[in-house]
Amino acid sequence: MKAQLRIESLVHGGEGLARHQGRVVFVRGAAPGDLVEAEVQGGEARFERTRALRVLEPGAAHVQAPCPIVDRCGGCPLQHVDYGAQLAAKTALTADALDRIGGFAPGSYQLLPVSPSPKQFRYRRRARLHRGPRGTWGFKGDEGVVPVEECLLFEGPLQALADALRGPELPGAVDLGLDTSASGAGALDLKANGPPSPALRKRARALLGTVKGVTLGSETLGDPVLIDAHPGFRLRSRPDVFSQANRSMVPALQEAAIAALGDAASGRVVELFCGSGTLTLPLLLRARSVVGVESAGPSLQLLRRSADEMAGAAAKLRLVAGDAAEVLSGLPGPFDAALLDPPRTGAAGAVRALAKQGIPRIGYVSCDAPTLARDAKLLREAGYQLVSAHPLDLFPQTAHFEVVASFARVSGAKPGTS
Repeated sequence: MKAQLRIESLVHGGEGLARHQGRVVFVRGAAPGDLVEAEVQGGEARFERTRALRVLEPGAAHVQAPCPIVDRCGGCPLQHVDYGAQLAAKTALTADALDRIGGFAPGSYQLLPVSPSPKQFRYRRRARLHRGPRGTWGFKGDEGVVPVEECLLFEGPLQALADALRGPELPGAVDLGLDTSASGAGALDLKANGPPSPALRKRARALLGTVKGVTLGSETLGDPVLIDAHPGFRLRSRPDVFSQANRSMVPALQEAAIAALGDAASGRVVELFCGSGTLTLPLLLRARSVVGVESAGPSLQLLRRSADEMAGAAAKLRLVAGDAAEVLSGLPGPFDAALLDPPRTGAAGAVRALAKQGIPRIGYVSCDAPTLARDAKLLREAGYQLVSAHPLDLFPQTAHFEVVASFARVSGAKPGTS
């Protein structure tokens, strides 16, 4: 049946929250304050999900989404929400997760103002496309791969690279990763179902006139390493390893991560999930020593090359490959601080290992507020206080954002066993 629903707020995932006959309804395509018409099923379940069929009364936060395929693509579920309202929602969602999941009452820690992105569109330096119908490339939506001619989130160099690849056939490739440097250089990561065919290898080699390099399974053609210059260091990336997509927000993220460590940032620091050095390299400019732990070998190779260029940095950096929790249990301490930037699933095992060592200060960079809250609860139970939480919007128009949390071991607390 059709029902009129008033949207109260946004929830994790970008849906709008409404209520109908005492039940919670999560509505896609709606902004806070909207009165929408939607199809609801009813029943005994506590909640259901639906999509707005039409907006009857737009709320103050509702704007016109500029992308013509926003409803089919699904990658930007907040394009119809005013950017100020997006920021407010991400701040509220940070507090909600820490309260509801972590048990941290409002006012028990400092919730810092959200850091907005300098670019609301055209901010992505990298993307991953999937093979669609009739040889097209696009993003995975609710109904399969949606072909994409132009993405409004792509930086100019990334859009130009995507355009250049639209014509050439890539036989057997099903997944295409693109990355670009600030100077406009590009690199590709091609994935196929099974070993790459000779035809795909030939086509990939031909692309070396368009891009610096290609990674093709375990093979490397040309030089796929891209470099972005920062004050005091050069950060390397490759299309087949993790790197932050919003280049314009990297300085703010680095500053927030180091600030979370306080004065301990100048001491002996262990960094878990260090990747290719987005946070490690600026940390090396002030820390006495850094031990970086990462499971991806190519990322560590990029980090080592960047550190070797920095005066005095190589001597105070030790890199260890392996699982964060396992490596940490065998590292000789003591450490003054720990910094971690885990994947979206969080780092419960690593957090428990950190707590057992009783490291005085911990900075946690998270791309998922609920898993951060879960791990923060483990730290609290192990004798740590949540000092602050700082949301940063690295992903405008989407439901994703980063949170940098700072934890301090309570004076007199014994190393945790949680």
